[in-house]
Amino acid sequence: MVEPKGAAQRLQHLGFLLESPSSGETTGWRLLVALRSQPTLEHFDVEVVRFWRTGDDRKGHPRELNVETPAPLRTEFSWGPLALVDRREAQNEFATLGGELRVDRAGPGMIVAAFASPGPILRLGGHSQAADAEGLELGAFFGRMMVPIDFEPGVEQAISAATPLERYAAFVAFEESRYSSHAALRAEEGAAASVIAGEAHRLASDEPASWDAGQELLERMGLRD
Repeated sequence: MVEPKGAAQRLQHLGFLLESPSSGETTGWRLLVALRSQPTLEHFDVEVVRFWRTGDDRKGHPRELNVETPAPLRTEFSWGPLALVDRREAQNEFATLGGELRVDRAGPGMIVAAFASPGPILRLGGHSQAADAEGLELGAFFGRMMVPIDFEPGVEQAISAATPLERYAAFVAFEESRYSSHAALRAEEGAAASVIAGEAHRLASDEPASWDAGQELLERMGLRD
């Protein structure tokens, strides 16, 4: 994680900052969030972060951060939606496959939270950002995951036991199958199909164990064609 001082400097005029491997700042994805006791009125002032954690029952449970959260804190966060909420309940939303959360105090009345993941943290839209096309697809994938979770015993625990990279591999494998099975969809969404094909090749080559585990997870969820 960025040290609190460095993160606070980056967030001096921002409420949050999303970094990806393409930015050169991180090898994975990282969402930096500033929570302040007093709004700056200069930008989107985050007061609450809502996300999911895996409990001892290996199921997901909603959690929140605010400026009163004890810090320093180091823990995990799980897959699902993540929302940044301001004092008026306006939100900026993201989709994530889980990772590590670190929270540090960055001065009087301010903490900095860093959500770091080896898989993507994607925008779902909101008050001050457009949605990523891949984010909407990942959100739809979460919806598909809920069907076996609701009806197949043990599926949620299996998903929770997987690593973020294995969950990402399952998503990529599902999307690759979807595009390969529908020529019209490939033609209509050529850029997205190309990204997925590239990610499937990268994971299979660079992370073969995670790639294989992701495909097994996809089959366990009953989402393999």
